[in-house]
Amino acid sequence: MTSFKSKLARLGPLPTERRSGAPLAPAPASRARGVAAAEDQLPAALTPSAPDAGEAAPDASEAALAAGEAARPAAAAGRPAAAPPVASGARPSLDELRERISRIVARGAPPTPRADPARGELPFHVEQTPGGPLYVSRTRSLAAARVGRAPLVAARDADPAMLALLALDPALAGCDVRRALFLDTETTGLAGGTGTVPFLIGLAWFDPGGASAGPLGEPSSDGFVMEQLLLRRLGEEEPILQRLTERLAGASMIITYNGKAFDMPLLRTRYVMNRLPPPPELPHLDLVHVARRIHKARLKTRTLIALEHDVLGRVRVGDVPGGEIVACYAHFLRTGDEEALLGVVEHNAADVLAMVALVGLYGEPLGSLAAGDLAGVAATLRRAGALERAAELADAAVERGGGAAARRARGDIAKARGDKARALSDYEALAAEIDDPAVRLELAKLYEHHVRAFARALELADQGTAEPEPAQARRRARLQRKIDRRSGGAAALALPFEQAESAAAGPGSERAAAPRREGEE
Repeated sequence: MTSFKSKLARLGPLPTERRSGAPLAPAPASRARGVAAAEDQLPAALTPSAPDAGEAAPDASEAALAAGEAARPAAAAGRPAAAPPVASGARPSLDELRERISRIVARGAPPTPRADPARGELPFHVEQTPGGPLYVSRTRSLAAARVGRAPLVAARDADPAMLALLALDPALAGCDVRRALFLDTETTGLAGGTGTVPFLIGLAWFDPGGASAGPLGEPSSDGFVMEQLLLRRLGEEEPILQRLTERLAGASMIITYNGKAFDMPLLRTRYVMNRLPPPPELPHLDLVHVARRIHKARLKTRTLIALEHDVLGRVRVGDVPGGEIVACYAHFLRTGDEEALLGVVEHNAADVLAMVALVGLYGEPLGSLAAGDLAGVAATLRRAGALERAAELADAAVERGGGAAARRARGDIAKARGDKARALSDYEALAAEIDDPAVRLELAKLYEHHVRAFARALELADQGTAEPEPAQARRRARLQRKIDRRSGGAAALALPFEQAESAAAGPGSERAAAPRREGEE
């Protein structure tokens, strides 16, 4: 059987090697004999011929010089020089294989350098801090700025006592809203934990005009300052966290949207991961809980964008959906494309300003919220124990057409205040409007204990109440006993005096008295 080496020897030199003119490496003797035997059997037109007499054979030094000239342009262009051709049939060495791999890898495009947000489309400038560069964007709102129909400046005058009642947190009542810090983060994930990093932190606070000046030195008007901190590269969190500590140190309270469950725990984790002291603990107003209490009867979803649309009256155009924010930041880290982060920066700023506008609405709800939302405010104040203020808002909600939610809130407040007549009237009107077992339960209680109309209470209980079945059965049995006792007493009063006296004496005396009356007659 013919060996592989002998077959390879019959092929002869490669065509590229024939045209190169460079001298080939000397072949082993066995390979030379095989090549000679193969050339004897080939036609004359295909056998390699020696150079003509008039042509000089290329000198080895000239060949080396030509190879060097060919490699110089490639080296000047930053590309690795081509390796000299390997003799046909010879196995490449390990160094030659490595050189081939390096040439293949070098064919790819060089990686794009990371973008510098301070020099591109993103509105950030760099500040040098002891912990490293800090990328900051800072803007100031105008005095007449609005989010939809809600002015931002209204948050400056929000009543902290009202905010404390709506949040069910008495610690907020003594806070200065003018020194509140609004906070929102954009992160690399929503799961939390040590692997989630906040890459963009949006902050806002009220700044009186007298404390700052415009570009020409003139005093600027009152407004809110928006500051955004960008994490350009993972691992550069220290200057951002240090700046956040400074802002928290000058604040009286924190205002977030779902920040108690997500933003603040995540930030505290990042302080631990960066071996920094924890941020100061401040009273925390989480607007997501307030929104759920106030708008639960009117809105199916209470996301910040839904509140901005349905409560503030603003529609975001071209906003980046929350589910795409992580992908946008990953694309920025991978490619340096600053345009991928422009929408995320605008989204974060819109979230922070929406929180400012909501605080202005919640801080003085009577003049700013719709009737259905006023009913939610009244119900929340009833839970907080502010019954007088709750009754005022409930009356306003009913007068403005708050519907069933307003009547229910006013009935609950009247019952809590001990005004049973008002509660009965509102519950009766509500029962005629909607089919609600909970309303029938309240009516059944009032008819049983206040009006003492046991038959009406039993009728409502038979229609179904919002009680477990054992409790409903006990209520029906108790009402039936009361009806039976009352009906028995009424039947005794309806008899003539003599019959009632005989009935009281017993069955035997009644039978004995009958003949006597007949004899008398």
